[in-house]
Amino acid sequence: MKDDKIDIVIAWVDGNDSDWIKEKNKYSDNPEYVDGINESKFRDWGIFKYVFRGIEKNMPWVNHIYLVTCGQTPEWLDTSNEKISVVKHEEFIPQKYLPTFSSHPIELNFHRIQGLSEKFIYFNDDMFAINSLKPEDFFYNEKPCDSAVLNVHCVQNSSAIYSICVNDVAVINDHCNLKSQLKQNFNKWFNWKYGIKNNIQNIIFSNCPRFPGFKQFHIPTPLLKSMYKELWDKEYEILNETSENKFRSKHDVNQWVIRDYQLATGNFNPSKRYKLGTLIDFDKNEITEELEKCKKIILGNSYKLVCINDSDNIPNVEHVKNEVNNYLNNKFPQKSKFER
Repeated sequence: MKDDKIDIVIAWVDGNDSDWIKEKNKYSDNPEYVDGINESKFRDWGIFKYVFRGIEKNMPWVNHIYLVTCGQTPEWLDTSNEKISVVKHEEFIPQKYLPTFSSHPIELNFHRIQGLSEKFIYFNDDMFAINSLKPEDFFYNEKPCDSAVLNVHCVQNSSAIYSICVNDVAVINDHCNLKSQLKQNFNKWFNWKYGIKNNIQNIIFSNCPRFPGFKQFHIPTPLLKSMYKELWDKEYEILNETSENKFRSKHDVNQWVIRDYQLATGNFNPSKRYKLGTLIDFDKNEITEELEKCKKIILGNSYKLVCINDSDNIPNVEHVKNEVNNYLNNKFPQKSKFER
């Protein structure tokens, strides 16, 4: 039977909570976790409410929103709204993995959330729906809509994310064969919706003996609960080990492995997902130019989604935060029904 329900899952933490900081500090002296204890991983920019304003205005068709927290609740959130549920970690994450200060155990256990629909969209708390979106932007014929673009992940520096991407694709190659997938689902890997550049990239990497990796898009991800369950059955050991880590580790996999598995098994519909949104990265680009780009994107119509990335390396971060707040408030000046 066709199920039209599409939920949203959002993970959030108040990194300014003194009790949470005290608890985090009990576990943060392991040198292996150095990449996972950076302040920017938990810093609050005061822009989280705009995630909800964007969803209400531009995604009114969403069935239900599950806000995942360690027990915290934003002070402005109206928890009496019947369209939202605040889900504590202990309500869906196995006790042996708690407490956790890594996003990976949280994300890899979403399928255990009681009541969550088979089809759901994972939003980070720095991702915003800035223009009108349709269900078909995320799901069609019961399958996620995505752009399957092959890519190479190299361990470039000390940042754990590069190692994690390699770990993700290693899991995929244990269960999926690139050549068979290209033959079986040719039109899903070479598709006009991906554009010339991405198709050329797929042609080049199709000569690899195995999946080299997948191009990631820093925008909300359509996921299937059944894919979680299937991968947990196949790869319990690595998912269990990742979930046991209190902070991010270079030995982890992350939620991208679920999306990668959907792609590598052909369980998706080709789409222009790569054009839906973009990343604003104040860490890697000149601040003045990136702020101007941020303003243009948020207030314009070029994209439907945007991710605003935080980093410990942002100079004059308070100025950047204030400017971004102003842009988002200009875009969404009215309170949503999710606010008190």
